[in-house]
Amino acid sequence: MRNWLWGAVIAGGAMFTVHAYAQDVVRIGTEADYPPFEYTAASGQLKGMEIELGNQYCAVAKIQCKWVNMSFDAMIAALNAHKIDAVLSQMGITDAREKSVSFTSPVTFNGVVVVGPKGSAITEDPATMKGKTIGVQSGTIEEVWANKTLKGIATVKSYDGQDQAFQDLQAQRIDATVCDQPVAYDFLRKGGKAEFDYLGKPLVDPATLGSGNTAMAVRKDDTKLRDTLNAAITQVLKDGSFAKVNAEYFPFSMAPKS
Repeated sequence: MRNWLWGAVIAGGAMFTVHAYAQDVVRIGTEADYPPFEYTAASGQLKGMEIELGNQYCAVAKIQCKWVNMSFDAMIAALNAHKIDAVLSQMGITDAREKSVSFTSPVTFNGVVVVGPKGSAITEDPATMKGKTIGVQSGTIEEVWANKTLKGIATVKSYDGQDQAFQDLQAQRIDATVCDQPVAYDFLRKGGKAEFDYLGKPLVDPATLGSGNTAMAVRKDDTKLRDTLNAAITQVLKDGSFAKVNAEYFPFSMAPKS
């Protein structure tokens, strides 16, 4: 499994150097069950858009990185218990999370959508979900939104992974799922488009869903690692590396919004 990277990145014929972080190994927590951002290939190797980006950040920053596959809802606790040193797993920036962790500069922009059967009367309006069963992934901002907004309106069913929610949607065990738009796009692209589609408009609720930007998370007291990663994230966005990786996975830009 390719978990380690050394050295700097050469782009456009120029060498970009970022000050090295003084730690032997930086352990990055991720959930390898969230394609196309993170997944495990048949070879056992971690793949996905964020895996590629994370490897580039480590190379630019000249730090040794080790990926740690774990459940999404365990990541913040693992970070603060020093079991990992950073998180890169499509973690949205929210006020609630900022009480426990420190976020880097934004890595991607990721909207939240409702996905369900074509022709469904369900939209982004919670009133249209009355009496329905809505699937979400445990530990996500979508779960926070659903538990807050759909209380007394719909049944919220939480899953360890978003793929499980998609499977129950296909099996008609839930009526819709609320999830990240790029993950929904990947599900529809891989065969779900015949029966399913986006329902209504993207959700907007800054209090629970944040701005839509995602970032890496580090411990609040680890300012050196945060600053090192910030410099690498900025470089990868500026030198065209981000756009190149983005194009491998999506026909639209995932670049963070200011």
